[in-house]
Amino acid sequence: MLLPFFSSAQVAENDSIKIKEHDVSEIQYTLDSLLSYNYHIEAQQVADSVIQIAKDTYSNTDERIVLLHKRIAEKFADRGFSNIASQYIQQGLSILRSQPSPNYAFIGDMYIYLAQIFRHHQLSNIAINYYEQAAESYEQSEGTNHYYNLINVYMTLGTFHFEVKNFGTSSSYYTKASNIIAKMDTEYRADMVEILNRIAVAQTATGSFKKAQQNLLRSEMIAKKVFGKNALELENVYEQLIDMYIQKSEFDSADIYAVKAVKILKGNIGTTERRQKYERFLADTFFGNREYSLACKWYDVLYDDAYITNQNSLEEIATITDWYITIGEKMERVKQDSLANNVYEKALSVNQKYFGEENLKAASIMHKISRTQTKLNYFEQAEIYTNKAYAIEWDLGTEKDSTQFIVQQIDLAGLLLMKGDTTDAEDLYHKVLELEDDRESRWKAIAFNNLTMIHLSALKYDSANYFAEQLLVYYSTNYGRDYIKTLGCYLLLGNIAFAQGMEQEAVEKYYSKPIRLAPQLFSKKNEVALLANLNLSRYYAELNKEDLSRRYDSYAREIQVYLSSKENYP
Repeated sequence: MLLPFFSSAQVAENDSIKIKEHDVSEIQYTLDSLLSYNYHIEAQQVADSVIQIAKDTYSNTDERIVLLHKRIAEKFADRGFSNIASQYIQQGLSILRSQPSPNYAFIGDMYIYLAQIFRHHQLSNIAINYYEQAAESYEQSEGTNHYYNLINVYMTLGTFHFEVKNFGTSSSYYTKASNIIAKMDTEYRADMVEILNRIAVAQTATGSFKKAQQNLLRSEMIAKKVFGKNALELENVYEQLIDMYIQKSEFDSADIYAVKAVKILKGNIGTTERRQKYERFLADTFFGNREYSLACKWYDVLYDDAYITNQNSLEEIATITDWYITIGEKMERVKQDSLANNVYEKALSVNQKYFGEENLKAASIMHKISRTQTKLNYFEQAEIYTNKAYAIEWDLGTEKDSTQFIVQQIDLAGLLLMKGDTTDAEDLYHKVLELEDDRESRWKAIAFNNLTMIHLSALKYDSANYFAEQLLVYYSTNYGRDYIKTLGCYLLLGNIAFAQGMEQEAVEKYYSKPIRLAPQLFSKKNEVALLANLNLSRYYAELNKEDLSRRYDSYAREIQVYLSSKENYP
C-alpha cells in the first residue's frame, strides 16, 4: 500500500504543525511514515519544506531552527540514512557558526551527534574527526555547563587512541579529562579511577614509569575512598601497579601489590576462577622473567588455593597434585633444584594426607625428591627416599621381580658414586651383572659403562679395558656394529689405550672408526668426547698436522665451556 505524497502546500496548510522547541509531533509522524517505506526523497522534501516554514517564521539564525535540523537528522539516522542525516546536522552547524557570537557549547553538542551517527554505522575514523571538532568547540565555550560533555569527548578520544595503541595521544586526552575533573572539584568520583588507570597504562607503554606510578597511587587513593578497601575496582588498580613494576623489572614491588590484589579477590564472593587464573598469571610471569623464587611462591599459592577449593574431590586433588609435580619438574629444568625439592616435598605431604602414607604416587614423588636431593649433595637423605620408594613399590606391586631389585641397585649405586663411595658402588654394579648374567638388558650396559669409568679414574687400565670391551660386545651383539653407542665404545677404548701410552694404537685401532663413521661423536658434550678430543689434538700436534690438531682442540674447548657452565645431573 502506497502512502499519499504530502506536498509542500499540504504541509503548509497543516495548522497543527507548530515550530516550537518541543512540539513537532506532526512532522515526526509524516517523516516516520515516509521513511518506513524508504521514501527518503519525499521525506527530504517534507523536511525541507518544514525548515523553510521555520525560517519564514523565525530569523535564519534562530537556534530553534538548528534544533529542527537536529530532530530531522535523528529521523533519517534512525532509518539508516546516515549521509542525509549528516547533511541536516551540517546545515544546522552552518547556522550556528554564522552567528555573531557562536554558541560553541551547542556547536559541540551538534558535532557529538554527528560523530555518533557515523560511530553507530562503524565509520570510526569519520566519527573521531567529529569528536575532535566537538572538543575544539567545547574548549572555546565559556562557563562550566559543558564540562561533563567535554570530559566524555576527551574520554572517547582517549579510548579510541588507547585501543589502537596510540598511547601518547591517548594519554594526552585522558590527562585533559582528569584536569577538567579537578577543576570541577569532583576528583573523588568513580570514573576518575578509570581515567587515571588508562593514563597510567598509556604512560607505562611509553616508558614514563614515574608518571604512571604517580597516577596509579592517586587512583589507589580515590578507589579506596569511593569504593572501599576490599573493592574489585581497587584490585584493578593493583593489577596496573603490578604490570608497571614488572615492566620496570622491580619484581619485589610487583610481588607486594600482587599479595594485596589476591587478598581483595579472596575477600569477594564469586572470584575463585578469576583469582586462580591471576595467580597462575603471576607465577608464569615471574617464571618468564627468571624470578624463580617468586614464581615458585605463586605456584605454591595457586596449589593451596586449588586443592582447598577442591578438597572434597579426591579426583580433583590428584589432578591438581599431578599439575604441581610438573612445576617441580619445570624448576628442575631451569636448575632450581632446591625449589623443585620443596615442590616435591609439599606434593608428597598433600598426597599422603589424602591417599595414605603408602601409595604408588607417593613412591613416584619420593624418587623425584631423591633425585633433587642428590643434586643438592644431600646423599644420605636421597638414599633414604630411594629405599622408601622401592619399599612402597614392592609392598604394593604384584610381585617382587628381579627388575625392581636391579633398578634399585642401579639408583643406589648412582647415589654412592655421587658421594664418592666408589667401592660400594662397584659392589652394587657387580651384583647387577650377576643378576643379569643370563640375559641382555640396558642395566647390564649401565653397569659395564660405569665400572669402566670407575676403573679408568682409578688408573686401573686393564680392568677398565675389560669392562669397555664387554660394553662393546653388548652393543655390537644387540644393536649392531654401526650403532652409534657401539661406535661410542671405540672412543672409550681409545681413551684407555691413550692413557696407557699406546697413542698410535689408540688412534689407528679405536679413534679411527668413529672418525670415519660417526664424527658427530666428537661433538658430544660429555667427558669421554672431551678426553678423546684432547688426546687427538695432542697426537696430531706432535705429527705437525696443525689443521687436525686445531680442529680437535676447538671441539675440546666447546665441550669444556659447556661442562663448566652445566650443573651435573645423575
